[in-house]
Amino acid sequence: MERIDERLYDLTAELVAGMGFTLVTVDDVVEHGRRTFRFTIDHERGITVEDCAGVSREIAYLLDDELALEARYVLEVSSPGLDHALRKEREYAHFTGREARLVVREPVDGENVLTGTILGAEKGSVRLDVDGTEIVVPLENVSRARLVM
Repeated sequence: MERIDERLYDLTAELVAGMGFTLVTVDDVVEHGRRTFRFTIDHERGITVEDCAGVSREIAYLLDDELALEARYVLEVSSPGLDHALRKEREYAHFTGREARLVVREPVDGENVLTGTILGAEKGSVRLDVDGTEIVVPLENVSRARLVM
């Protein structure tokens, strides 16, 4: 069964791209009994409040037309932020060239924490430049990861 966050990503990525932005993530979160769909968008020039409002409006129209959700939900659209959590391969690929900090389950070259520049992501792994050495880390070995300022 497809998760709602992946369904929402697939449903809205083209719309967001057509507006000139990249859809980075969609999260389905329940807090205090309220369901929230959090969309994270990005652009090379950065994201403004007006960008978020415009994308939010268009996503809301699309969701109203395409989804038959019985429960009410809150829609949030924001930028990734300086310390964005990395979870999916497409996020690592999007942030190629940025510095990230990964906490791994099994040590890599004797280290449990790796900080380096993302070189790319494919086939279930992320490539990092750590102090001039390229390291390939399987995403299944990553416990937590965040962008670093």
